[in-house]
Amino acid sequence: MFFDKFPQFAETSSTASRPLRLNIRHHGIFESNQAIFAGAKVLDLASHDGRWSMAAVEAGASHVTGVEGRAELVKQAESTFSLYGVDASKYRFINDDMFDVLGNPVGNGIDVDVVMCLGFIYHTLRYQDLFAGIRALQPKYFLIDTAVIKHDRAMVLLHSEDPSQESAGLDHTFEVGGRLITGRPSVSALELMLDVHGFTVAKRFDWATYLADNHPEEKAVGSYREGKRVTWLCELRESTEAPPGLM
Repeated sequence: MFFDKFPQFAETSSTASRPLRLNIRHHGIFESNQAIFAGAKVLDLASHDGRWSMAAVEAGASHVTGVEGRAELVKQAESTFSLYGVDASKYRFINDDMFDVLGNPVGNGIDVDVVMCLGFIYHTLRYQDLFAGIRALQPKYFLIDTAVIKHDRAMVLLHSEDPSQESAGLDHTFEVGGRLITGRPSVSALELMLDVHGFTVAKRFDWATYLADNHPEEKAVGSYREGKRVTWLCELRESTEAPPGLM
């Protein structure tokens, strides 16, 4: 399994770092989408300690750019990549605000085929900025893994997070008094936002069936089993154009 090969990632972060859970997620996110990474230039948004950037490189990506707002996690990522002897020409980590980077892709040297947003969407409310910024990059694929709420209507459930916690959202623009308002979208809300911004959900990983067949007793992935977390591969429709000012 992937994280058995790279055990250092169990040490570089306190956020959901249990190896079995990471390996199960790796299967649903990467093994089931192996073909999209071959020779691809990848952007890993909220790259954390570089665990999924490493997975992209191992899946065949020609280059991965990780964007992470926490400097200590960027240092951990760079250290781990060096530890495992990854060719330095194949990766770059940017310690910066994600939305600043998306707002200036040319200045930040961002040119990608695949955008990954794994475990971030429910740590923000800036959906318009996020999806418009990603659309402006004109990627072929947009890979999402996120928590959702189970509700028939297109709606967002608000949360308050403490940005000082490694597992919480980080947005200095809208943090007030050590608190940040974030949102968890319903499935239909996420579908609506993706559609408006020109993305079609091409593949939805069937977590319920996979877990029932392979990990029926594993509690650490209960959110996937219960439909409270989803993994989607999205494609950008060819007719979609980047909005003015975001190129």
